[in-house]
Amino acid sequence: MQVCDITNISRGSFHDGPGIRTVVYFNNCSLRCKWCHNPETISKDNEILYIKSKCIHCGKCIEICPEHHKAAGDSMEFFREGCIKCGKCADACPAGALNISGESYTPERLMKEIRKDKHYFEESGGGVTFSGGECLLKPQFLREVLKMCKAENIHTCIESAFHVPFENIGRVYELIDFVFADLKIPLSQKHREYTGAGNELIIENIRKLSQIHRNITIRIPLIPKVNDSMEDMKDFADIINTFRGGVKAVELLKYNYLAESKYEILGKEYTKFSDSTQSDAYVQSLVSALKSHLTRDLQVFSK
Repeated sequence: MQVCDITNISRGSFHDGPGIRTVVYFNNCSLRCKWCHNPETISKDNEILYIKSKCIHCGKCIEICPEHHKAAGDSMEFFREGCIKCGKCADACPAGALNISGESYTPERLMKEIRKDKHYFEESGGGVTFSGGECLLKPQFLREVLKMCKAENIHTCIESAFHVPFENIGRVYELIDFVFADLKIPLSQKHREYTGAGNELIIENIRKLSQIHRNITIRIPLIPKVNDSMEDMKDFADIINTFRGGVKAVELLKYNYLAESKYEILGKEYTKFSDSTQSDAYVQSLVSALKSHLTRDLQVFSK
């Protein structure tokens, strides 16, 4: 039986494809982007989330696991080292201060959740978007759900960094109506420094997909002083110019600086690149710069 851990099912999105979308976030990612705003999806294993502000100091977690939960003055401390993430402490927590980041789904169970929003899809021209983490790390599971969606005329979309074997893409692309493909940093060594891997596989995968899929939007997350200079736009354009006709548009995403609290509840270190996002005027100048270096007329925009 196909089973996959899903960290979240987010309903009512207007930013992840046409119309009103339900976004399904898969566990596990093959990259380690320093600016990741969904850090709970990175690990292949579920994570324990500890929201200290919700703790009512009842001591239930200590009863369950005294090795990793201890009273410290007026608060409770969670010690993660050596924790096997069994989730028993989260099950026992009456206040919701302790939670598990993911939940196991079969394709049938996930489809049941997607089906709940069919009315909104039909009214708005929306559908379901599979994201992550990296949804393409579970190609067989994804394929099963996509087949069910197509059988019920539900529009499908994926958001992917494409750092996966191309055979994973080949198993699902015909069932996907719309693709968001991430390009993060144009220079491979710099890409490795900030994401943990070079960008050669990503570029090659998008290049291959652009020959066989008709509806791809490139997404570039703009990170201050990392990939948001005029020179970066030229370097991005040099890559995009090698893609075929399946690439229809490029979207520049402003820096998301609101993820710090997620790192806190995961017990992870947060890397802040700026206290604010780029200004509208500056992003529009980047849009113009990128467009000026493209060799064909693609839509380039930022919301």
